[in-house]
Amino acid sequence: MYKVISANRGSHKQPKNWRVFEKQGLVKHFGEVLDVNGEDGHSVLEAYNKYSDSVRYIRWYPDPEGINKAEYDSMVKQSDEIGDVPYIGNSAKGFINVQCKEEAFKIWCDNDIPVPDFFTFNSKEEFYDKYTHKLIDFPFLIRINNGVNGSGTFLIKCYDDIEDSLNKVIAFYNINNNVIKNSMLCVRMIDTIDRDFNVNHSFRIHVSGNRVISGYGRVSSPDDFVAITGKFDDTMKEAWIHYNTLCEKIMTDCKDLLCKSIKVLGLNVQGIDVILDRDDNLYFLEIQPTYNAGYEEPFNRHHPYKPPFYHPYKDDLIKFIMSNKELISQSMPRYFYNW
Repeated sequence: MYKVISANRGSHKQPKNWRVFEKQGLVKHFGEVLDVNGEDGHSVLEAYNKYSDSVRYIRWYPDPEGINKAEYDSMVKQSDEIGDVPYIGNSAKGFINVQCKEEAFKIWCDNDIPVPDFFTFNSKEEFYDKYTHKLIDFPFLIRINNGVNGSGTFLIKCYDDIEDSLNKVIAFYNINNNVIKNSMLCVRMIDTIDRDFNVNHSFRIHVSGNRVISGYGRVSSPDDFVAITGKFDDTMKEAWIHYNTLCEKIMTDCKDLLCKSIKVLGLNVQGIDVILDRDDNLYFLEIQPTYNAGYEEPFNRHHPYKPPFYHPYKDDLIKFIMSNKELISQSMPRYFYNW
């Protein structure tokens, strides 16, 4: 009988409910899993009432960027009615801190987790009022609060850039209705450019409870303010080694801070995006509960995820990793063995 209810994305969303090998691992360690719609307002509670004699865990796994307020509220209501049943991964309530970046920033600030200077706004007038009273030095970003991979985010390098970019971000904001809480942010742009390697960088670090499991450094062109794995090319090999070795050190030296950063948000299993400034100060940017590790069918059928790693999947990066196994396994073991 079922031991776990998996409260998945709605049926109208992309079928990214299970990363590769994830469901098999859950069944092995926790027992049989029942997949239900976690966003329709009733299926999770109905499934629990039907199988309450055997169910021991709930896995809340909605669409973190696409869940709207009604879906979120109904998910939380079901969680409250089910009561004190342990969750695998993350609490239902915690997903507002995943989607709404400003909510995570506010909680992190209250708990001494370092974040860039920021303010929120909901109109052009509010932006200029707050910008005047809380001046953030150039460059800075203005963005919608639930964008990913740079979507709805604009880099402001000087005062003349503001008006056009404000109009663009407000256009995103005006059609961004399928969210828990719609807002815009102005965020100080931290200088993450490495002049020696001529790259930009960021880190994705995976935390589960009180353990830092894995993580990796990401490098891109210095002209690109969004540093993600997919932007690796052959000119970045030395930089990639450097930043992934550095990531291993960060995971060790900053373990308590990394684990605290998700606990205060009511979450448990997260991919945390962090960066270092030019003085090696660590800043937290956002969290990703459904971080990409390649997906099961049917989603995988239309995407390039493939063995041996599924993600990364770019041929040049796979070839580079496979040809440097000894170095990578020794200098970044948590990436090599745990990712």
